[in-house]
Amino acid sequence: MSARDAGHSHLATPHLVPDCPLCEAVKAARDLALAHLAEAVHLLAAINPTDDLPQVRMNLAPIGLTGNDVANCYSIDLTPKQAEGLADAVDSMHAHLGSQPAAPINPDTIPSGEWGADAVAQNDTDVWDEVNDLFADLDLVAITRDVLNDRAVSKLAVTLALDSLLGEISDAYADEDDA
Repeated sequence: MSARDAGHSHLATPHLVPDCPLCEAVKAARDLALAHLAEAVHLLAAINPTDDLPQVRMNLAPIGLTGNDVANCYSIDLTPKQAEGLADAVDSMHAHLGSQPAAPINPDTIPSGEWGADAVAQNDTDVWDEVNDLFADLDLVAITRDVLNDRAVSKLAVTLALDSLLGEISDAYADEDDA
């Protein structure tokens, strides 16, 4: 497929045409990137230990906004300190990316097409094996016992967290309690 297909252009700022497979793929990738970026900035906005009032609004939206893209528009309010922290993080990322040669990743080798950590790690078997070994070494029973035996921990909070993680755990003695 060339840069021009069906009478429209696939340049740096695409003009998305309905029912074009290439346009739909570009739009899906764009929408996913916007959702991930918005989620990350929303999480940053939730960290406000001083309860300062937000004074900076960050708007994220697709270029070439159409009526179908309204669901992909995000407005996130930040405090000045959060905005400065975000700017510092981007500056650090620039310095880090500029100091190391980029390792080429072939997107065709990622079966899911996603750029998540798990998808990328599958292409680096050493990293994948190391992560799996670390999790295999965890003794979940011992960790759970240690948490439940800690006097500073709310047993109800731990039970609710375990229920949300593992699903509701049935009570083997529930019938005896009813009697």
